[in-house]
Amino acid sequence: MIRWTMIAVMAPASLWGCAETPQPTNETPPVAVTTTTVTSGDFEVKRVYPAIASSPWQVEVVARVDGWLDKRLFDQGDQVEAGQLLFVIQQREYEADVASAEAALQSAVAQAELAEIIVERNAPLVATGAVAAETFDQYEANLAVARASIRTAEAQLVQARLQLEYTEIRAPIAGRIGASSIDPGTYVAPGSTAATLCTIVTTNPIRVNFAPAANEFPEYLSKIVSGGKMAVEVSIPRQDGWKRDGKVSFIDNTANPDTSLIRMWTDLENNGHQLLPGQYCEATVTMSELDDALTIPSKALVQVASDVYVWLVDSNDTVKETKVEVDFIQGEDAVIKSGLRSGDRIVLEGVSKIRFNGTKITEAPPPAPPGTPPPAATSSASSSTSSQ
Repeated sequence: MIRWTMIAVMAPASLWGCAETPQPTNETPPVAVTTTTVTSGDFEVKRVYPAIASSPWQVEVVARVDGWLDKRLFDQGDQVEAGQLLFVIQQREYEADVASAEAALQSAVAQAELAEIIVERNAPLVATGAVAAETFDQYEANLAVARASIRTAEAQLVQARLQLEYTEIRAPIAGRIGASSIDPGTYVAPGSTAATLCTIVTTNPIRVNFAPAANEFPEYLSKIVSGGKMAVEVSIPRQDGWKRDGKVSFIDNTANPDTSLIRMWTDLENNGHQLLPGQYCEATVTMSELDDALTIPSKALVQVASDVYVWLVDSNDTVKETKVEVDFIQGEDAVIKSGLRSGDRIVLEGVSKIRFNGTKITEAPPPAPPGTPPPAATSSASSSTSSQ
């Protein structure tokens, strides 16, 4: 009874399968790929180097007089201007020194005036013999000493005022100020660990340092000899909106013996202060320009052993394996030396789907915009809506 039931169920299925099996066909469906056209034109030869930004001007702000730090007049990390007041050391002691030096100067002036009066009064008496010549010589010497004392007192006053001026520590350059570990109430003294109060770095302009290999130097040398300035484009990885153009402004006269690299740099405007000293970036140097160069996207190339080829599309939308000679690859572009002509149509994406010459191809539809649901999801949503 059980065996009979199984036969009864399977028989219609077998009959249905025999009736509906499709017949084989010799026609292979076309392969969906993306194609592109070989173009020719001027092509800039470039070199891309990892680079590090640095400040062309960095200054450590130090105390020039000792004393207790009274004030700190900036926020750490601020952009400061040249001459801006940053710190104040307690000034009472230095103000007293200035007052003392002023008094000493006044005393010296008074002494000189008295010595001058004595000389003037006794000068006529020397001729009459009322005053001995030796005594008068002493009066004149006293006047000279008094006048010298004025100059000494003036120098001491200048020094005292200078010391008082040093209690106000100002920014020597414009730039971004770093962290300061010296807080008000700390005793600072020149030559001590507490003498360095902060560091200021210039961030506009900013310097970008990079280092080509020494074997590239002949190309740079030819540019130097011809007097040409090499263009540099600086970019920050993963920040497409930040790019700056400049010129190679320095090429070192020696290579690093440990790395065989040559130090170079360019100075750039950095108005938004977005590039910080020590930050990683990329420097792209334009070396030369090729005329009427044939270029294709490098991802269209297929390499087998030592040979490189592309899939060339003919007028019947069939492909042919075509060997090419690549001059060089730069970024996503390949400069073709031979094997193709301008206007040739080649397969760009989908090269891995093609297995043999004569394969029929068709142009794949463009990719859907980001966020577009897949077709299956769209059809399911439509069915669900209609059923409601």
